[in-house]
Amino acid sequence: MQAIEQRGATRTAPPATPALPPSRIALGLATTAGALVAIALLPRLLGTTWRDVQGAVGHLGGPDVVGLLALWFAGLCCCSAVLTGSLPGLSHARALLLNLSGSAVSGAVPLGGALGVWLNTSMLRRWSFRGRDIASFTVTSNVVDVAGKLVFAVPALAVALAAGGVPQVHAAGGWAWALGAGGAVAVTAAALCCRDAGLRHLAAAAALAVRLRERLRPRPEPVALSRDAVAQRLADVRGRVGDRLRRAWPRLTAAVLGYVALQALLALVCLRLAGVALPVTTVLAAFALDRIASMLPVTPSGAGFAEAAACTVLLGAGGAAAPVLAGVLLYRLLLVVLEVPVGALALGGWLLAGRVPAAARRGRRP
Repeated sequence: MQAIEQRGATRTAPPATPALPPSRIALGLATTAGALVAIALLPRLLGTTWRDVQGAVGHLGGPDVVGLLALWFAGLCCCSAVLTGSLPGLSHARALLLNLSGSAVSGAVPLGGALGVWLNTSMLRRWSFRGRDIASFTVTSNVVDVAGKLVFAVPALAVALAAGGVPQVHAAGGWAWALGAGGAVAVTAAALCCRDAGLRHLAAAAALAVRLRERLRPRPEPVALSRDAVAQRLADVRGRVGDRLRRAWPRLTAAVLGYVALQALLALVCLRLAGVALPVTTVLAAFALDRIASMLPVTPSGAGFAEAAACTVLLGAGGAAAPVLAGVLLYRLLLVVLEVPVGALALGGWLLAGRVPAAARRGRRP
């Protein structure tokens, strides 16, 4: 188990968190606005109206909302179990805070996954985790998350296509080929990381990227990294990730599959409550494409693309436009939008709780 400094022990202050450049903020606002416009136009593109969409879910009552929120929170707990399994010494409360704060960032801005990693790294440093532990945790948790999505999405699409669950979707075979190509790329990258020669190639590419970044945007203290230094760091992280996966794979597998299964169940329940009575295989295929499209970094959480992909499958299988769009938007509201304010409140509370003791200590100084 990685060493964690005890509270109250002498330690150096965590490095200051760099501020986001205004250009990144402006890009985030622009792409978020574009995603909102695309979602606003979905009813017209699908041949329905917002009034009909609202009517499809207007009958939901308190018990329905409570049940949906319970499914949403259960999924958060499973995702937090992935985080605690990826980093020994991380408590469930802190894992839930990492999950909510990272999801709030990734659901609010494009390239939010990278910003979520940046935020979570700063939080882990404040909790006295070491840099190598944070790097291995980041790689392990993301590898498990992506693997869980693919392990669920590929069979779901294959079963739906084989069972005729999406018979009228145009270019369904093209989706299958694209998914297969993406899986092949992922397997190739994993194979490169597992071999020393492949790791050296990745290290050379990483060192080149660092040098190019220094030329485009020089820093006051330039970072000089050679290929050998990068390869050594990557090899160290690979060893730690491999050790963690070997030790905790049953726990990590159960947690990530439970997380994805609860998300799929949430999608199914939302569509059923909206009046969509399509086969389960069709719903799973729509959910699989939603999860894949949500990884596109163009908009926050793939907003616009994910909804369109899911609606395409469900409408192609014979679903009515208003109930389909209502169910998909309800699902995305719970899965993505709800985590933004909840995560922001949790992060704000954590920051405030950290400042109050610091102010109290300054007040006690003579």
